[in-house]
Amino acid sequence: MIKKFTSLFPLWAVLLSAVAYVYPEYFVPYKGFIVPLLSLIMLGMGVTLSVDSFLAVLKRPYVVLLGTLMQYTLMPLAAWIVCLALKLPADLMAGVILLGC
Repeated sequence: MIKKFTSLFPLWAVLLSAVAYVYPEYFVPYKGFIVPLLSLIMLGMGVTLSVDSFLAVLKRPYVVLLGTLMQYTLMPLAAWIVCLALKLPADLMAGVILLGC
């Protein structure tokens, strides 16, 4: 039962997102739970990593450095290009670029 439920997680996420978009008043009281729940999700993802995964990172640190470089250069650059293409105002542009980081 739980396997079937978890295998449909993308469907649940899309459906609940749509419901929250249409009826936001039902979800506003849970706003304070966002950060703790995201932290719990990230912890859960980290716990599933094996020791071999960490050893692979230590054997090839340049891949991590490349990923970090891409995250803080390419992503904000792509966000900036999208902002220019959409002709967003400066305040929205700053927000989108910060989210790109």
